[in-house]
Amino acid sequence: MTTIVRVPEELSARVPAEQRGPGRARDDVRLLVSRGTRVTHHAFRELPGLLRAGDLLVVNTSPTLAAAVDGRIGDAPVVVHFSTRGDDGRWAVELREPDGRGTTRARAGTRAGTEVRLPEGVRLVVEEPVGGPEPVVRHPLGRRPVGRYRERLWWGRVEGGAVLGLLRGHGRPIRYSYTTRDQPLSAYQTLFSLPSPDGAGSAEMPSAGRPFTERVVAELVRGGVGFARITLHTGVASAEAHEPPYPEWFTVPEASARAIGAAAA
Repeated sequence: MTTIVRVPEELSARVPAEQRGPGRARDDVRLLVSRGTRVTHHAFRELPGLLRAGDLLVVNTSPTLAAAVDGRIGDAPVVVHFSTRGDDGRWAVELREPDGRGTTRARAGTRAGTEVRLPEGVRLVVEEPVGGPEPVVRHPLGRRPVGRYRERLWWGRVEGGAVLGLLRGHGRPIRYSYTTRDQPLSAYQTLFSLPSPDGAGSAEMPSAGRPFTERVVAELVRGGVGFARITLHTGVASAEAHEPPYPEWFTVPEASARAIGAAAA
């Protein structure tokens, strides 16, 4: 049985924490701490008082990309969310359509061979669903197809240009449907994000690092808490259609691996 839990509208983060009033900052969000069966609730700015000297925080340095690009399928407008580059040069993408409110909704009817026209003459050709070919559910007696499993994420091949250049010139941050307005790309960068040598990054913000502020980090360092940097380029968020996980690019520097191993020992 599937249970659907709906978040009350007043609890949705419609604007970033620092925009909710004078004196607010990124660390003015809630923090739940679990120690075995004991759970306590805090503000994120209290984190330095919850850790001890010698504790280690693993942080993600991946920058967030402007991964949403407008395009057209025939005469219909579409928004492409570029998620993750595969080993074969293809990209995992999500095709969405404008909902008339400044955000988007899932697009139905995507099929292998769908072609999307993008800016500067670039084309995206959708090839197959992420996870393998689209299965066909057939009639028990073998008479006719009775339905298809609709995939949300597809592997697509880009022709006529480079994806990262396209995102730099024409992309914007992926916006969530519950938000009030568009935000600059800087609102989606964490304090730890660093430019990647090849220009790669995350399709959506590695949000666990967003509440960290310079004040919080300074208090942690003064308290003897260490930091280990890794890079994980995250793809589009929650698997809305219950898709299986797919690979994402990551790098763990040797120094970080040693620090993590020592902390875990």
